[in-house]
Amino acid sequence: MNVEELPAGIMMADVPTPALVIDLGLLQHNIHRMAEFASEAGVALRPHWKTSKSLHIASLQAAAGAVGFTCATGREARVLVSAGYDVFWAYPPVGDARVEAVIDLTRRGRLMVGLDSVESARALSRAAVDGGVEVTVRLDIDTGLGRTGATPNEAPAVLEQIAGLDALHIDGIFTHEGQLAAHGTDRVARRAAGRAVGELMAAVAESARTRGVVLTTVSVGSTPGADSAPMVDGITEMRPGTYVFGDDNQRFTGAVDDDECALTVHSTVVSVQRGETVIVDAGIKAMSSDGSARKDGRIGTRLDGPGILATGHEEHGFLRGAADVRLGDRIVVLPNHACGTVNMFSSAWVVREGRVVDQWPIEARR
Repeated sequence: MNVEELPAGIMMADVPTPALVIDLGLLQHNIHRMAEFASEAGVALRPHWKTSKSLHIASLQAAAGAVGFTCATGREARVLVSAGYDVFWAYPPVGDARVEAVIDLTRRGRLMVGLDSVESARALSRAAVDGGVEVTVRLDIDTGLGRTGATPNEAPAVLEQIAGLDALHIDGIFTHEGQLAAHGTDRVARRAAGRAVGELMAAVAESARTRGVVLTTVSVGSTPGADSAPMVDGITEMRPGTYVFGDDNQRFTGAVDDDECALTVHSTVVSVQRGETVIVDAGIKAMSSDGSARKDGRIGTRLDGPGILATGHEEHGFLRGAADVRLGDRIVVLPNHACGTVNMFSSAWVVREGRVVDQWPIEARR
């Protein structure tokens, strides 16, 4: 029987593995907790949807007060716009396919796009003029991650130049303060660094405004920075993503609590021929190969007993330190990184108190 044919209401013990599993109670807790953070900070909440890629979860986040969603891929943008959401595509619109998608989605719904250079803005401007639309844009600011983004010093001049281009409307500036994860378990240092990011973004916005650039939005976005960067005066929006599920990296560094991890992978022991190391059916095609913040190479951490997934092949996970398991036993594993793990599955089993209550498709996986 195919997974899709199994009825809801069954126990997890009856579901084939490897299986992506969402604890509905914890999911709802996480959604409402972040909505409260945003309310307390007085900022809009626009969650990054790359974590869940699920319209069921988007509907829960919207019901809790999310003003719209952030996304990273064209598929995510298309699914969200088609569902009627206000969407920020936070990825450089470089290449004909992305530019054409921006023009098309602007016609079809509410879309903003993030860019980080005058060059990409000019190409988008030409396409928007040709397409007869006005595209709303935000400028990406590199506040320390060293990935994409204009530097804080050059950003005001870049914004001024973009403001002079036809068919583009500047909404604001944004950053992803992913570098905060480098502070590991030092919560004090992480929060201080997060506030510094917020202060830097507010300063960039003020500098741009002195040049006559009208900015409505100053947006920060990360789960590690959710309790710091948005708390600064001048920040108007936050865009955390991983918070909705939590994962082992966020748990280890203290960005989420131990009892807030809503996403797990259930796996079965399929071989016990190698002594202390046993083989399970959750390899990197179930867990993803995202690195661990623990710096020990693991691809996942067992939750229902001792042991870690020390490494993995495509369909084989190497479980070590779990002397209590036997052939055919099932285990529960917490992934290093929720976002990459979700992208490995076409659907997720939704449970409450150990019983399956639904099965949700992952509509926007690659």
